[in-house]
Amino acid sequence: MALLIVENLTVLPPRARENRWGRIRPQEDARPLVDEVSFSIPPSQSVAIIGEKDSGTLPLAFALTGLTSIASGRIVFQDRELSNLRESQRRALRRQMPILFADEFNSLPPDRSIGQTLVAAHANGGGSRDKGERIREIERAMDRAGASLSLRDKRPAEIAAVDRQRVALARALLQQPRLIVLHEFTRGLDPASRAPLVNRLSDLQEDLGLSYLMLTSELALADHFAPELHVMTRGKIVDSGPRETIINDPQHDYTKRLIQTAVLRHH
Repeated sequence: MALLIVENLTVLPPRARENRWGRIRPQEDARPLVDEVSFSIPPSQSVAIIGEKDSGTLPLAFALTGLTSIASGRIVFQDRELSNLRESQRRALRRQMPILFADEFNSLPPDRSIGQTLVAAHANGGGSRDKGERIREIERAMDRAGASLSLRDKRPAEIAAVDRQRVALARALLQQPRLIVLHEFTRGLDPASRAPLVNRLSDLQEDLGLSYLMLTSELALADHFAPELHVMTRGKIVDSGPRETIINDPQHDYTKRLIQTAVLRHH
């Protein structure tokens, strides 16, 4: 049984969602941001969706985590269709499917120390109320994410970009997630910082049984990280399959161009 099932998901631009009477405007008014996208993610597995800017990966991430409304289709997470749940139930389920972005500077409260942010995440995730156990659980999450304990008294602006990513990962782990959505999570990091972070994600999958949905513009990263790849452009998935099939026998011209670009960059 799949952990996440997405069926024929469509997301429209904000201006195309409703007219003044609350009715959905005709779809031809604007191209869908996400256009009848379908895929699934098994437990403890990784799936990558590759797409360049404006391909639709960002609105897809927002739709999956309830940050934007959907026009049609289904999202089923842990055998529960999200649209059938009350808002309180959706919030509880979303804690088990957090989303992490490129440079988490904007998502970490600037006026809070890292420690304060993680204490709030711990409480939100239903962690122990015992102070000693709370400290141990936060330290364990930081260790698992590769975040130094020395970061606790610092604010986001005072630490490096890769450390903000590690802190964001620790915060997500405190929510006790089943699936983590990664949207360009390593973009902008130098190779020396990126490789250990990606390896850390893989280790966490093995240790905790996590699933990942990686949304990225980088074909090489997706190829390294996930056994199943989908290629997305203009809101549609145009190629899907095992990574060996996608890399060695691409069907769509867009996929072929991505591969050619990746080869040229490598050389």
